[in-house]
Amino acid sequence: MPRRTSCSTVSLYRLDGDLDLADCLLDSSSADGLEEHEVQLDEVTCRLVMGRIHSEKPSWAAHVNSLTGVPVRLPSSQPFGVLLVPLPPWTYALIWGHGHRLLDAEVVEQNFGLLFGIRRLDPAHLRTVSRSAMDITARTTQTSIPGGGDVGSFGMEPYGEFVSRFKGPADLNDLTYGAETGRAPQIEAGDNLKAPLPRFGTALLTDLNTITKIVDEPDDDSSLRFAHLVRRVKSRDLERPRLEGRLAEALANGAEHHPLGIAWPANELRAAEEAWSFKVKSLGGSGALVLEPSTELDVLSEQFRGMPADVRLHRLRTARVVPCADDAGAEEIGASTSLRRWIVFETTIDHVRYCYFQGEWFRIGEEYVERIRDQVEKLLTRNNTTLTFPVWNRGGERGDEHSYCHQVAERDGYLCLDRNFAHTPFHPKFELCDVVGPNDELVHIKWLGAATAASHLYTQAAVSAEALRDEPDAARQLNEKIQKLSPGRPDAQPSKVVLAIAGRSWDPQQLFTLSQVSLLRLDRTLRSLNTTLEFANIPHVRGPARKQVRR
Repeated sequence: MPRRTSCSTVSLYRLDGDLDLADCLLDSSSADGLEEHEVQLDEVTCRLVMGRIHSEKPSWAAHVNSLTGVPVRLPSSQPFGVLLVPLPPWTYALIWGHGHRLLDAEVVEQNFGLLFGIRRLDPAHLRTVSRSAMDITARTTQTSIPGGGDVGSFGMEPYGEFVSRFKGPADLNDLTYGAETGRAPQIEAGDNLKAPLPRFGTALLTDLNTITKIVDEPDDDSSLRFAHLVRRVKSRDLERPRLEGRLAEALANGAEHHPLGIAWPANELRAAEEAWSFKVKSLGGSGALVLEPSTELDVLSEQFRGMPADVRLHRLRTARVVPCADDAGAEEIGASTSLRRWIVFETTIDHVRYCYFQGEWFRIGEEYVERIRDQVEKLLTRNNTTLTFPVWNRGGERGDEHSYCHQVAERDGYLCLDRNFAHTPFHPKFELCDVVGPNDELVHIKWLGAATAASHLYTQAAVSAEALRDEPDAARQLNEKIQKLSPGRPDAQPSKVVLAIAGRSWDPQQLFTLSQVSLLRLDRTLRSLNTTLEFANIPHVRGPARKQVRR
């Protein structure tokens, strides 16, 4: 028979302990039946806030009314309770009901629960893992295995994933629940910790102090420690002013002092295939700036150079980029995106690497960066292709990418498929490759004016390889296109993908950390498809920078 316990499951957050308890929560004055109490847990003075968040009608009421003409009268109340317990240097918040809505995200310690879970969860019997990919797709997934499984069962990658939540059984033997029951309960670990905690004051304080010690323990022996290698940087982080200052400096000076580049936002990948230009609005100056898809970073840096540092950051946030179907920026074909989502930046402070990506700051440990770089160096060293390419004269009459692909295809056995799109149910419009090699190599070609431009190349290669494996229509269309260009050529059986670049060479020192992560993920994807990833450096001649126009 299970032993009884004096604990109940509650959601626990950890807050900045330097604030007065009155400043720890958002304004709750609009709540119904609001009660605020100063309470004592032994010698600790705590703050208890309770009430109801009242709504006269649900948020979807207007939609129902507009569709049906039927008025919606469904008032509701959502009770909440928050108990703030100051235990310097932290303040703990116990949350009941909808109490989390009163927490100010800026004073909540991110990943507090995750830090506890890394040290106490059973890594062999996880139930749920929530994570986001650290690449241009910004893909977010939650995977659940009701019976539990180890990390490998969830398809976790050893690099390039931002873990936000674990759920599973945990060792709580040094807390009240474990001492009373001897069992390993299910907990949830993310920004908060959802676990059984005591219902009585003295035991609660003891458990909270024990939790503090657990979170401060070394995590070197935990197989889950990888989950804390990449973290978001809060807007109130002490390093934030230095990071913003370095970004402002780099915006005006290009990549001269710090790694800075242009990257495709996740929501612009499809537009990248269709756009002939991009229009930047509200950047300053007269009219909108019209950029080519292959725009060099210096073009944008020139716009920022004459601005004060604080104005550069303001313009970065307020300027909007919209894809256009013509090269003059007159025919808009998609929604606008903030310019900040197009900029990628890296810098190091006190041996910690920080990345600005998709408009957010991330903290990446230097150990993690070195591990990624070592893997990329090994991949590039062993996977050089035997294919050769003609010189790409960027400033010549055939300097654009499409013309160069046709130039490559003038060689025996090569076929140009650039802009020759395939169509499948899962992928309405994509390129199978830019060039088919003499031994059915799928060659993807790109001029890398900036290291970040490689991200789009990786995506094109991954989409093509997955479509050829999973969708029969893709393989059929590949062979139809080949037959049209080279009648009688045997059906293609591609087993190699070649990434061929000009403008720079394959060198980990020239690739952003997140670009290196994407490259390792691509290699892993292709290997799972029994396909080899290879690399080529295209001999090239740089042409003069093309002038950009304003409209």
